[in-house]
Amino acid sequence: MKKIIILLLGISLLCSCLKIDCEKNADLHRDEECIMILEKEPSTSQAYLDLYGVDMNTGKPCHCKANGRWWSTFRDNMSVGDTLIKRKGELVFYIHKKETILSFPWECEGKVYK
Repeated sequence: MKKIIILLLGISLLCSCLKIDCEKNADLHRDEECIMILEKEPSTSQAYLDLYGVDMNTGKPCHCKANGRWWSTFRDNMSVGDTLIKRKGELVFYIHKKETILSFPWECEGKVYK
């Protein structure tokens, strides 16, 4: 009986450790910023964001890099020449194409965060 109780306690502790902290992750993404005209196709061989382009404000070359996997869910929509906008403090990533603006809000556990 003691072994079963210890096993159940261990499983409940493991499950609580694996729970995603959506608020913490949202705060991490709010700190990120990327405003550029894309000059190089995004890599499809890595899960993380690693983009090269021209800064919209300065006209100088820039590099956007982020460790979150949110970006990888819509990188297939990015093409050279697109304007990419992810403003610090916001949880929406925009891809401006010639005739369309795509927006990708950040979601966690089925909830859209702002």
